[in-house]
Amino acid sequence: MTIAIAAGAAALGIACAVGHSLISERKLLRPLYAEPRTKLFAARSTRDVTRVVFHIPSMAWVVLGIAVLVARIEGGNQLLSIVAAIIFAGSGIGNLAALRRPHIGGLLMLGAAALTLADLTL
Repeated sequence: MTIAIAAGAAALGIACAVGHSLISERKLLRPLYAEPRTKLFAARSTRDVTRVVFHIPSMAWVVLGIAVLVARIEGGNQLLSIVAAIIFAGSGIGNLAALRRPHIGGLLMLGAAALTLADLTL
């Protein structure tokens, strides 16, 4: 049963990452970069760094989701799962606090945190 819970945490982490990257590229970064290049975004290096920094959370969520599942399959690394739960929960709470309303990304992150903690306790 715990492998299924760990797989659920991994799936939610990966789903959040994919959604965050795809939707943010389409709805935020592309329109931002389509505007005339003046001041801050005039330099290509600034635009590239902004894009990379924007996608770092997505990469972290994917790695943590997969790591929780792999740790469970290999016998469970509690420290890794605790760190993953903290990052998932922090991401979810931060998302909900920043938007000041329920948002699917924040709720999915909290779900990933809850499943990771459930995997630890079962």
